[in-house]
Amino acid sequence: MDNFELIDLLCVIDACASDRSAGRVVPMSRAVEELRVLTGDFVSSDEDAANALTQVALERGCSVLFDERPGADIIA
Repeated sequence: MDNFELIDLLCVIDACASDRSAGRVVPMSRAVEELRVLTGDFVSSDEDAANALTQVALERGCSVLFDERPGADIIA
């Protein structure tokens, strides 16, 4: 989380979380893209951004969906 401001991470998680039958779910590909647009940071790795966002999402009681592969966004 060192590269990103906490307020930016919180805003992205709240904006990207969707309510599903499984609870609040954050699709990580969307969250990483939103964080990049919000902060203008296109230099940090996707892994660093995803790690920071995942930590905040889990602390907020959200499930995290790592959906970088085709079809991974389908929740049964």
